[in-house]
Amino acid sequence: MKANRIHYGWIMLVVGILVVAGSLGFGRFSYGMILPSMQTSLGLTHDETGIIASANMFGYFLAALMAGMLASRYGPKIVITVALFWTALSMAATALAGGVASLVLFRFLTGVGGAGGNISIMGLSSSWFAPQRRGMANGFLVGGSGLAMAVTGWIVPAVNQAYPDEGWRYNWLILAGIVAVIGALAMLLIKNHPREKGLAVLGGDGAQTARQEDARDSRLMGVRAIFTLQGVRLLAFTYFCFGMSYIIYAMFFVNYLVGEKGFTQVSAGQIWSAVGLLSIGSAIIWGSLSDLAGRQRALLVVFTLQAASYLILVSAGGTALIWVSAILFGLTAWSIPGIVASFCGDLVGPKNAPAALGLVTFFFGFGQVLGPISAGYIKQLTLSFSGAFYLSALLACLGGVLALWTRQEKRMPAGGSHNL
Repeated sequence: MKANRIHYGWIMLVVGILVVAGSLGFGRFSYGMILPSMQTSLGLTHDETGIIASANMFGYFLAALMAGMLASRYGPKIVITVALFWTALSMAATALAGGVASLVLFRFLTGVGGAGGNISIMGLSSSWFAPQRRGMANGFLVGGSGLAMAVTGWIVPAVNQAYPDEGWRYNWLILAGIVAVIGALAMLLIKNHPREKGLAVLGGDGAQTARQEDARDSRLMGVRAIFTLQGVRLLAFTYFCFGMSYIIYAMFFVNYLVGEKGFTQVSAGQIWSAVGLLSIGSAIIWGSLSDLAGRQRALLVVFTLQAASYLILVSAGGTALIWVSAILFGLTAWSIPGIVASFCGDLVGPKNAPAALGLVTFFFGFGQVLGPISAGYIKQLTLSFSGAFYLSALLACLGGVLALWTRQEKRMPAGGSHNL
């Protein structure tokens, strides 16, 4: 390789950011921005909006484990490509929905596609980046969600203003088109391993790093073998806490501002766009800090800041504190998925990283299913989302404690090569 040639790992990183943007940013988080106008148009109740949101999480939850195993066995590229086109089609179908039943179905299918794309690309980073660069790389990747949030915060209100009655339908179609384009780019540019380009892992110390990674990469582990690792089990429960806590904030922040705080959708969208922009850089910063200070310490600090964000939101008496809450969330929003993905690579090696990430994401996905349903029913019973945000703060505190107990084993268990 010529000294002045850009390592293909950086191209993979750019494509990966777009894959995350399509899988999660547009596929999942656009729901929160589109929800107010969609709810008004279709006459949805608050508990129905929670069920619809949870349908997406349920699809992600069910597909997470299989997506990771398929990516480890057959290579992430095919899984990512199929998942993105699947996501685009299901989002386009959402534009045609006429009520709760069809919305639940289409959001469920979008969640399935989101799992395939996101888990596969996050696991793939362990094949392209050495351990001392994984936190940084995954920080860039999860920033894709923030990029998409910033875009939707601008597009959705503009389209709704132009088409007050049917704007939400046009928004789903526009975003579906963007995801389809990302799918085409992934099909053309993604490579499953640096060897396909005649390269070594980016950020390692040459042959020594390659030998170390190949030694851990030689055996495909099954789910049961991976779950025997205590570090993986604790990481799974930690990730559950994040999944249930953050999704309440992400899904109902705009609705809370518009419905309970008197904000217009445009002003709420501006704050949400700021959250998205902040989250792009924050994921990189926290991922890099986890490379230096350790995954456990980084997770503890992030969970603490997120708990503060949730508590400040419900205690806010004015716009300034709402901005403080939004900024704290934006500064930490997608850092935990990046750190967890890096931790999985540390625990089981590059080849098994997608499978391990799929396993812990199974628990994360269960938390995401419970979060919106819980928030919707709390709102229906108390006429406020405040109780849901208090629940998020409690879960974030628990996640921080669990993170401190998570440790990396020195050796992986023997046997269990293909056990499911």
